[in-house]
Amino acid sequence: MMEDPDYKRLVVNKCKYFNMREVCEKAGINYSTYRGWKNNGRSFSDEKAKILFLTMKEICEKSQK
Repeated sequence: MMEDPDYKRLVVNKCKYFNMREVCEKAGINYSTYRGWKNNGRSFSDEKAKILFLTMKEICEKSQK
């Protein structure tokens, strides 16, 4: 069985390529919750990180069409 990727690390590594306010809005995640996690180390669930990552991936796939 394959292990789930580290979505939090993936989001942190890729966020510089995205307008994260738009990504959060599209993902249905409060932007201030995301910022609090990224900048201040507040708690952020793996599930939310996964949703953000998948939303970022979706945006990339749409932009390539």
